[in-house]
Amino acid sequence: MKKQDNYLSMPVVHQQVAGIDIGSQFHVVAVGDDPKQHVQQFGVSTKELFRLAQWLTDNQVKHVALEATGGYERALVNVLQETGFDVLVTSGANTKNYRRFKSDTSDAIHIRTLHSLGLLPPIFLPDEFSTLIRPLVRLRRSLVEDAADYIRRIQKALRAGNVRLDTVLTDTNSVSGLRVIAAICQGEEDPVKLAALVDSGCKKKPTEIIELLRGNWNRAMRFEVRSNYRLYVNLQAEIAGLDKELDQHFTDHTKGLDQPATVADPTKGRQKLRQSRNTPRLPIEQYAHKLLGVDLSNIPGFGRDALLTFMAEVGEAITKFHSAKAFAKWLGFTPNNKASGGKVLSRKTLKNKSTLPNTFRMVANSLGNMKKPNPMAAFFQRIAYRAGRIKAITATARKLAVVVYKMLTREEAYEPTKLMRDVAQVKQQQIRQMKKKLVKFGITGADLGLFTNLGVA
Repeated sequence: MKKQDNYLSMPVVHQQVAGIDIGSQFHVVAVGDDPKQHVQQFGVSTKELFRLAQWLTDNQVKHVALEATGGYERALVNVLQETGFDVLVTSGANTKNYRRFKSDTSDAIHIRTLHSLGLLPPIFLPDEFSTLIRPLVRLRRSLVEDAADYIRRIQKALRAGNVRLDTVLTDTNSVSGLRVIAAICQGEEDPVKLAALVDSGCKKKPTEIIELLRGNWNRAMRFEVRSNYRLYVNLQAEIAGLDKELDQHFTDHTKGLDQPATVADPTKGRQKLRQSRNTPRLPIEQYAHKLLGVDLSNIPGFGRDALLTFMAEVGEAITKFHSAKAFAKWLGFTPNNKASGGKVLSRKTLKNKSTLPNTFRMVANSLGNMKKPNPMAAFFQRIAYRAGRIKAITATARKLAVVVYKMLTREEAYEPTKLMRDVAQVKQQQIRQMKKKLVKFGITGADLGLFTNLGVA
């Protein structure tokens, strides 16, 4: 008699479950444990995906589990969600350790079995609107990086001809820098005329600027600069068109939504956001305020770029995380401790392919450079003094994530005074530690050169 598997005696959590093994050429679907009767293969075309959904409906399936496989599952997930199935997408690491033999059919059956027993943890899936704008936001970031690369190529070509525009200006991508490059592309090579295009606020003297812009021109150099500049201008035009498309999506999605009732005047108390050349030209802070109910732009350093990335990667689905700690762990800001036998084997953080963790880190880094005092910058400086700047960036990014989570889940505005209480608690903690050390080593006020006692016994 064949020995019965132990997992078959476990309690079933989900009834009417299907497991799907995702592939690039076809999908294998299992609605039962019999490979001959309960498993079927479907193609990847739109017609086949809807036929797959109809087959699941005919078999009275309600819950569907599948693995995330680098994007091949997205079209199927959309079809299944539109059809009304409860879809769970899990990481491949959650299923591989349970398999005893490898085949597409066995994978589908194992995925179905694990989900029916409630053993598959889901990965985070954003809401429908975030899924819609995410490719556009990521495309925008890619275009900005490509545009910066063409500026670097122009710098390299000019440097080869000893036209040191990068020495004259700190940022070649500034208004003065682009003005000089445009003049060069139009055929201007006179260093005096090029120097006149540089803003008067430049720290270098006019004579020095003229000498730095006096180059050794040749035909190949001129062609390279013009070609790269044309590509840069085209990319800027594409970015502007992409901003209009995003603006239209946000307008359509927020149409009919009122401002949060908690704020009479949405512009009152809102900080003026700093804008650079690559900052999105759409009022993302207003759209995010309507959709989220709170104004995240009041957090120091949380500008339009950070807001746009947050709306594309998480959006209104932050409530899928059961706590602020879970949200911070998903972002990779907490150590994923693995211990055995009382010994810590690993403290590596979880990997996250989203661009949101890097966005939080950039905001944290900007907080460390702020001169205007605020509680978040004070927290950064305190951690940096004790553990270094790199750890301070991660710690501040985690604190930012916790603040954002609490603001959204509690529907509370940003209150710096609440963070100031933390500073007061730290001060009291430091005082208690100092008193303990004074008692431990028997130090008195006289030892410290004070005329009065410190009140320590």
